[in-house]
Amino acid sequence: MENGAIRVVSRAFSILVHLAQERRPLGISEIAEAVTLPKATVYRILDSLEGERAVMNRGGEYELGPVCLMLADAYRSQTGFAEAARPHLRALRDETKETVHLFAYERGEFYYLDKLESPYQVRMHSRIGAKASLFRLSAGKALLARLSPDDMKELPEPVPGEVAAEFQEILSRGFAVDDEQNERGLRCVGAAVFDGGDRPLGAVSVSAPVYRFSPEMVNSYGLLVKRTAEAISKSAETPFPRAGGGERLRAERAGKMKERTSSGGTPDER
Repeated sequence: MENGAIRVVSRAFSILVHLAQERRPLGISEIAEAVTLPKATVYRILDSLEGERAVMNRGGEYELGPVCLMLADAYRSQTGFAEAARPHLRALRDETKETVHLFAYERGEFYYLDKLESPYQVRMHSRIGAKASLFRLSAGKALLARLSPDDMKELPEPVPGEVAAEFQEILSRGFAVDDEQNERGLRCVGAAVFDGGDRPLGAVSVSAPVYRFSPEMVNSYGLLVKRTAEAISKSAETPFPRAGGGERLRAERAGKMKERTSSGGTPDER
């Protein structure tokens, strides 16, 4: 019974995540195909989620409900440094006139936490709340370069050798560079954000199309990003409680993968 309940929760979140990614009302058949679940199962889960106002039924099509907004706002508030970072992000965006991102780091994973758009027509397609790459983005590499050995153990996979080879230069200059590594045609510079207890909180970056962000501008924008990250870190000098359970989380992930492998996939809900 307990395993079944956990499986339902996991499936409910897979549906919510898919709705968040699509950002449009979806019918049951489309959702069922995307999350590889029977339509009857999807209907029962959606019915329960609608009762909790986590989704809304718009004439047979479903979209996220107001409870999701409350959860998102609660996460931003508990992250602690998001609101303190806002004026610094705005100043950086106004000076560079380019898109500025703030990232959150949680137990080996990296997420877009905030975004200030460039006033120019060509913009970034990133989404707040989406996972971000620690290995390709400048912000991710800047954070990795400063992680302690214990923090490194929380990463879901080893750091690629070519990324680790950049660490010394990143630490020397105080920022990292993504030179079209994450997305062709885009160049980014990023710097890490830490609290007063040297806990990794996240990172900040500036991104722009390469035709607006020439190699000659990397150092000047990099220094701006570095100063912004330092200002945000200073605003977050009070150490935040470190979330525990890293070892437990990794063990749970390994257990789930083992269960799926031995069973040949995820069993249907009974």
